Amino acid sequence: MFFLSKLRNYSWLTARKLIATLVIYDFLSIFASLIITNISYNFYFIEIKEAILTFIIYASLSYIFGRYKLQNIYGTNINKRIIIKDLIYILILIVSYLIVINLLFENQENNLLYMRKLPFLMLLFIISSLSSIKIKSNFRKLYKNQKKFVFFGSQIEFINLKKILDFEDAKFKYSIELLKTGQRIDPDCKGILFSKKIIKDSDFKYFFSESLKSKVDIYPLDDWLENNLNRIPNEYINFEKFVKKYNFMKLNTFQNRVKRFGDVFLSICLLLLTLPILFLASILIWLTDQSTIIYKQKRVGKNGKEFFIYKLRTMVLDAEKTGPKWVSIRDKRITLIGKFLRKTRIDEIPQLICVLNGDMSLIGPRPERPEIEVDLKKSIDNYELRYLVKPGLSGWAQVNANYAASIDGVKLKLSYDLYYISNQSVLIDFLILIKTIKVVFTAKGSEPI
Repeated sequence: MFFLSKLRNYSWLTARKLIATLVIYDFLSIFASLIITNISYNFYFIEIKEAILTFIIYASLSYIFGRYKLQNIYGTNINKRIIIKDLIYILILIVSYLIVINLLFENQENNLLYMRKLPFLMLLFIISSLSSIKIKSNFRKLYKNQKKFVFFGSQIEFINLKKILDFEDAKFKYSIELLKTGQRIDPDCKGILFSKKIIKDSDFKYFFSESLKSKVDIYPLDDWLENNLNRIPNEYINFEKFVKKYNFMKLNTFQNRVKRFGDVFLSICLLLLTLPILFLASILIWLTDQSTIIYKQKRVGKNGKEFFIYKLRTMVLDAEKTGPKWVSIRDKRITLIGKFLRKTRIDEIPQLICVLNGDMSLIGPRPERPEIEVDLKKSIDNYELRYLVKPGLSGWAQVNANYAASIDGVKLKLSYDLYYISNQSVLIDFLILIKTIKVVFTAKGSEPI
């Protein structure tokens, strides 16, 4: 199997491009397959509802089960696991189609009539689904050569940069070399990264002249890290750009109204939809020790204002009788039902009340306890920048990193929060919301880091 770590210059936005391409391809494939099948069986009409409903069900399941992930590409050899996976997705597509047929036609004769098309339709689905591997392969070729960069700056900065990229090895694998004054640039180089701390005019002249000779792109290091990592490491934050982008967002009253409307509307819908789940979870919590079901906890929100959040209780009574403490791996304070509620994020549902009353948003940095934040502010520079926006039920940090239970974990999540604060938009909120649904379905990200 072709793993993600073999990619070059891969980012979240690249993945979104792949998803868009595959989604369009899937729709056209399903639509074309149904047209060809209908004509072959003398169905001289195009059932639009048939195609659209089949596509919606299939695309939703494909996203949830990972068909649109770039790491599904195989490498130099055809991998049996890839073929098996695609065959499973074909079965999902066929099941989706059968569901659609039963939804569209109550008449049993019509159902049997449409069932006749299945063998030929299955063949077309197999051809279209397997050919999607080629699309993924083309994405691989597109990005695999964008791998060699040179860095123009101090040795210390270069070592720090290497540490950041080594940490990101699960997602990226760049070849970064240190460019020294007088050194010629490798012709295979794809770009030059420069540090904002370069101060000598002679260095700047050399740096720009070399970039022109080699005909390569040049990137300020902070911009390159933000665009490729989709996070802003604290030590590379560009305050001038950060404040400019934040102020632009803050003054966008239309977008802010849309965000608030979405928060209220979706919170009401989610509360109504999850009432049966909340009721069942409440019974199971009560049966555990016949005690409180809802847990109230003080958190810090926008502008440093303190407020209370509400969660389903997942720990034993008096879990913090010795004081606030981060959750650890295999934490004995978490009850049996609590482990399930945490993994599925069901325990977070009551926080929708905080979204409705305006203390929180659906998307934003996760709020932390004031007792713990005392140490975090001392240990982490720029931590208070999180107070610029409302905290969220989910966020860019939550869908990219596990539960933070250490200073290093909080630093990592802060870098994602900084990226969100300076790049937030209704579109990004929507994408985070979609990604959150996937995280919930796959029960990922609940383990502490």
